[in-house]
Amino acid sequence: MKLKKLLSACSSYKADSTMPVVALLAGLAVGAVVGILFAPQSGENTRGKIADKAGDLAETFKDKVQRVKNKLHAEGNDAAQNTDKILNEVKKKAANKLHKAKEEVKSKIKGAADEANDALQDA
Repeated sequence: MKLKKLLSACSSYKADSTMPVVALLAGLAVGAVVGILFAPQSGENTRGKIADKAGDLAETFKDKVQRVKNKLHAEGNDAAQNTDKILNEVKKKAANKLHKAKEEVKSKIKGAADEANDALQDA
């Protein structure tokens, strides 16, 4: 009976699978660094290559950042132009509606004045 409990406890136990993965990745990183540093080339050549590669990566990064900045600037300008267009359209529509409302009010006032004149003449 104890053996069954022990087997069921062992089979239901779930090991944390992240630790082996982390250990594997750390081992790979250490191995890569050690491999580079202990390569058959001289340390000076290896360090020079690492410095060159780091410089290339930095330059590439700067270029990409500049491209993103330029793109954002262009999109900002486009958005500003679109905002101006939309604002002008809204102004025109508002002016048209205001003009129509004024005309309608004038018409109703004239109609009321005409009715008042007719009522005064009939009296």
